[in-house]
Amino acid sequence: MKSMLSRRDTAPPAAGSSLARGAGMLVFLAAFATPALAADRWEEAGSGAVAILPAPARTSLITGGSLVCAEQKWNFRLRADLSGAPVFGPETTVSIDGADLVTNSTLAGSVVTVPIPYEAIEDLKSGIRLGFAFGTGKAAPKANFSLRGSKLVLDAIAPRCSQIDMTGFDRVSLVGFGPAVEQARPLMAEEAELHREATKKEPTLSATTLELPDSRSMLFASLCGSTWYYGRSGCTVSAYVRPSATAAWQEAYNSEGVAMYTDPKAGSDGWPNLVTLPMVGGTEATHWAWNGSEYALPDSALSENEQPVEGEGDGAQ
Repeated sequence: MKSMLSRRDTAPPAAGSSLARGAGMLVFLAAFATPALAADRWEEAGSGAVAILPAPARTSLITGGSLVCAEQKWNFRLRADLSGAPVFGPETTVSIDGADLVTNSTLAGSVVTVPIPYEAIEDLKSGIRLGFAFGTGKAAPKANFSLRGSKLVLDAIAPRCSQIDMTGFDRVSLVGFGPAVEQARPLMAEEAELHREATKKEPTLSATTLELPDSRSMLFASLCGSTWYYGRSGCTVSAYVRPSATAAWQEAYNSEGVAMYTDPKAGSDGWPNLVTLPMVGGTEATHWAWNGSEYALPDSALSENEQPVEGEGDGAQ
């Protein structure tokens, strides 16, 4: 559907002409037809990762809204009519086809911001009806929206959403050729064979090395292939360590679907902390520290002065 902005940008016909009278009749009819069409489905905004919601049904408090994504975080921004001094409670129930999600909203001016997790996006794509209840009790303000056209719009705007700001961390960039790949090939051979057996397809191997002080080094390797086998990202990633150039590589981290970073400001026993971010819908970074034998979450990692206890260690493998 052509936007109202594009129609206004078109030069009007000369006054008094038959074309002008015809155009006037079209504008008169559009005043009635356009709201019905605009209220029918979701639409893309002119730019950015923004979806315009259709007009709400069965509400006198919410007059419209949008769904906005920035740094992989999704928020509904709903325009509220505050003329009747309604009470918007911070506890907000978001309902998608009757399935409820409880979150906390904020009211600033006449805009209510309602955050939702990335996982809810797939439900919005496949759903029919979206509802909001602001607060608890029968008097809580409510609003309902159609989800018609949401999948097409959300698929279009999701790639435009900005990534999380990872300033201060060093991205581990993998390549599909060079010495690092040849070092990684035997280490990833068993995993590659499992992928071939399950999918009948050859995974793509990429890798890189990181040289550290005191002859230490790290090898990062990734296999990418089937999204059925490795999840939505289609990739697995491993980190290997060795204390010297003659030592054997030891696997210290393994996961799927994450972008890998190192933290130049934090480490343990000479090994830098790792920071991972989900490649698909990543909203929170996870920090990993060396615990003496592998990378583990900070609350289970050992300090530099502690020795690992046999049988303990909550790593990523």
